[in-house]
Amino acid sequence: MPKHLNYLSILLFVSAAVAAIVGIVGLISMRSSPFAGGEPLITALPWTNNVVLQFGLLILPTTLAILFIVFLGISLRKLKPWARYLTLVFSLGSLFFGLVSLISGDLNFSIGFLIQVYAVWVLFRPNVKEAFGVKANNRQ
Repeated sequence: MPKHLNYLSILLFVSAAVAAIVGIVGLISMRSSPFAGGEPLITALPWTNNVVLQFGLLILPTTLAILFIVFLGISLRKLKPWARYLTLVFSLGSLFFGLVSLISGDLNFSIGFLIQVYAVWVLFRPNVKEAFGVKANNRQ
């Protein structure tokens, strides 16, 4: 396995772990931090009083995203040909939305953006393409 592909899969695992930690801390803080009225934030918002709704809107999408990132990392390590394409689509989509956000004035630049740039760079390298069975173009 090419070394940069190994690094990329490790970065995907680390970013999934960080997302899980941030999600857990965020959920705990929403349940315990007082809102203006003295209630926890998650119960002060009327649409979050239902436990099923809380799970569906807050926990489920984050969990699915984390599992998807871990799935991509594992699939890249196993050199599944479709994993390269799926990771490219995911990375290019993330880059697009990151650039749109940046252009619209949101200056919250994240390390995740840099990881996606690295992912695109790694997945277009000739030795990585060959590892996935994709013929590399020999331009001279």
